[in-house]
Amino acid sequence: MNSIKKSVVLILSGIFAVISFSACSNDFDDVEQAANTNVSINSSLSNVRVVESGYVRTQVNSKTLTRGEGNDLKPEDINITPVSESQAKAFTTGEAGDDGKSTVSMYRWVTLLYRCKTADGTMKDLSELVVWPYYGDWIGDGTPNQLVIGCHSTITSNDQRPTNFANMSSASEVNMLALFAHVFSQKALVIVPDYEGYGSTAGDPHPYCNRELTAEQVVTGVKAGLSYFESTVTKMDKNWSGVAIGYSQGGAVSASVLRYCQEHNETSLRLKGAVCGDGPYDPLATLKRYIEMDQLYMPVAPAMLLKGAIDTDPEMAGCAVEDFVTDKFYETGIFDMIQNKEKNTDQIQAALLEYSRDNGDNGGFTMKAKCDEGFLPYTKNNLVDGNGKKRNFELENGKGTNYCTVDQCLKAGVIEYFRNGTITGEVPEAKLKALEKSLAKNALTYGNYKPGRGFTFFHSTRDEVVPFCNLESVRNSWGSNDIKVLSYNSGTYLHVGTGTAFFTWYCGDYVNEILENKWAPCEDEVGGRFWSRAE
Repeated sequence: MNSIKKSVVLILSGIFAVISFSACSNDFDDVEQAANTNVSINSSLSNVRVVESGYVRTQVNSKTLTRGEGNDLKPEDINITPVSESQAKAFTTGEAGDDGKSTVSMYRWVTLLYRCKTADGTMKDLSELVVWPYYGDWIGDGTPNQLVIGCHSTITSNDQRPTNFANMSSASEVNMLALFAHVFSQKALVIVPDYEGYGSTAGDPHPYCNRELTAEQVVTGVKAGLSYFESTVTKMDKNWSGVAIGYSQGGAVSASVLRYCQEHNETSLRLKGAVCGDGPYDPLATLKRYIEMDQLYMPVAPAMLLKGAIDTDPEMAGCAVEDFVTDKFYETGIFDMIQNKEKNTDQIQAALLEYSRDNGDNGGFTMKAKCDEGFLPYTKNNLVDGNGKKRNFELENGKGTNYCTVDQCLKAGVIEYFRNGTITGEVPEAKLKALEKSLAKNALTYGNYKPGRGFTFFHSTRDEVVPFCNLESVRNSWGSNDIKVLSYNSGTYLHVGTGTAFFTWYCGDYVNEILENKWAPCEDEVGGRFWSRAE
């Protein structure tokens, strides 16, 4: 088996690499659009159907790649473009020339709807992306020998959903997960569900960090995708096995999927393990750590925790976000932005910075941004220094260059309760305890479950968005005799930088250990390794 690592290394340098479809090499001036379909599937799962389908062509440009810090792969290194069925056949059969044989990988994808229980207790159609290698006669047997369950990280824009795979303007984490299927002879069926609140259920609230519900929905979706594939495309290899992969929110979801399968004796997915990067495994510990740090590098994270719990958890009946957050944070419009699902996390961060600039001097919500003099409030009065010189603020999101203090977001009564357990009266005790219970029960380790084989946890010791306390919570509860615990130490320690390292180097090795039955529990420290392009 060729290493999945090779696929990832050559496909993406990071989960947020910008690779425009419009910049792809254009072998065909007019790309035919695959027609949408609506095909019912005969299976034990009700209402499984295809609502959209297509083909994607990827090409790695000829470059020399060397390992080292910095100089990550550039967008022009990789071409990714949707093609028609006839074009896909032309490339895989060699009719498009040698280029089609030697450097191109073809993928078939479908968007499926499947029936599943949702947060409000009703059954609805959830959506998911299913991707597999598209083979021509020259490449041989295309029977998948692996099932990859892709669990995506936090999104706030519905355009970032996995089922928008072929229409994304940049190569994202979803593209990376999908491209596990084929590159360098990797033969995998890849299924990446939209979480509830995105795709077909975009009008509904997203139950953010709801462990059990999301795991059940993902497992149901993967069973539906597997049933579709084997009933309409081809049977899986008789010895196939499965693995779950995810980073950030996806890390928590992939771990929850493995727990769910082990707890419920769900063997149909043949799940051998999960590779989990920097996941929020303990929402309560995360909130307490935010308060302890007094630095929120991604204010949308606690906002989503609160909104998800209040919108979807019966424990929070009678609560509203206004009970817990400051008026000035609420007035930024962040909860409307989360509800509308039009802005991605970078755009929300930019909107918060803009709000800070325009309102911070007047007592409004204030962010701090990095400049040559350190971190200063990002307000109009600080745009120039005492000499009238414009300050050069760094505003790029995801690089640790802007944050807000916790009191900008949370009421003092909330901070006091989760810091010291003290009830001040500002927020009713019943509401504080409801929030505490709601967050606590969604911890990966909640309850009496004992982990089986296959849990691999990779976490930066200095992650500023998903703090290391999440891994500590798992290790302290489960110990390290039954799980693989990997503490990541590197100069590139921020959340996005860790994602780069996770996907481009480490993830593939850990996946192979699981699939090749070489997985073993341990506790270890790992350093920073990157692949980069030689100039």
